[in-house]
Formats: sequence, structure tokens, C-alpha cells
Amino acid sequence: MSGAAWAPTVLCAALGLLLGFVPARVGWYAAMAFAAAWALVAGFSAATVALASLRYSPLACWIVVAAVAGALYAPLAVRERATWMLACAAGVCVAWASLAPAASAPSPWSPVCLALALPAHWLAARGGGIAVRIGGAWLLAVALLMLVSTGSPALPGDLPDHLE
Repeated sequence: MSGAAWAPTVLCAALGLLLGFVPARVGWYAAMAFAAAWALVAGFSAATVALASLRYSPLACWIVVAAVAGALYAPLAVRERATWMLACAAGVCVAWASLAPAASAPSPWSPVCLALALPAHWLAARGGGIAVRIGGAWLLAVALLMLVSTGSPALPGDLPDHLE
């Protein structure tokens, strides 16, 4: 499985952690914004043809993962305001990534990772919010590593032999 296939799954996991770390009302609205953005992008045939021709969906996903995971460290007022916008961006990125060719397409079960909002909310409500932030820091590190590695040139040994 390539990094392109993992990007939407990690994005949904980061968004799930963020949804669990905000008040429930904000989390529900943001989850609906994610679903609406995903449905709108996937539903418009003109947009799907245009987006499917672009190759930058994994890069966009990793950038939004970094923004979502970084939002876990923002003050509460900023986090509440930014959550629905980040959810919309995540919905667009996940829908865009699902238009990829079959070899690099993500799992259709990627949005199930949004269910991480339930244990994240439970932990945050009981004073274990640091565990949610640690999980977000790990996802932020993965996103930054993938952003750096996608921009660097392939070194000898990184490519399969039949391509050299």
C-alpha cells in the first residue's frame, strides 16, 4: 500500500481525534460538514473528472493532516472555530483521493477512522486529553515526514530494480 493510499485514512484518524477534542455540538456540526463536502465533491461529475486528472491529492491530504493534527494544540476558541473548516477540507481531500486510479486508491473504509472521536471524547472528558494530543502529535509527525519524503528525489535503492 502506497503513501497515497494511507493519506485519507490518516486524515480521517486525525479528524476523528480533533472531533473528540472539541465540544460535542461542534463535533457533530463538523462531522456533518465533512459528509456534506465529501458528498458534494464526489457527486458532481464535472468536478470529479477535473479532480481525477490532478495528481496532487495525496499531497493535499498530508497538508490537511498536518493542519488538523496541529489544531489539537490550538486554544479552545480557535479550535472550535477552525474545526468545521478543517472538516470541510478533509471531506474534499478524502473525496478527491477516492478518485485515484485503483492501484493507489484508498480504502473505502477510511472514514470509519472518524469513529476515533468517541474514545477521544471519552478521554478528554475524563482528563486524559494529553493522550489525544500525543496521538495527534504522532499523526502530525507522520504527515510531516510524508510531506518531506514526497518532495525529495528518489535515491538509488528506493526504486524497484525494474524501473532503473
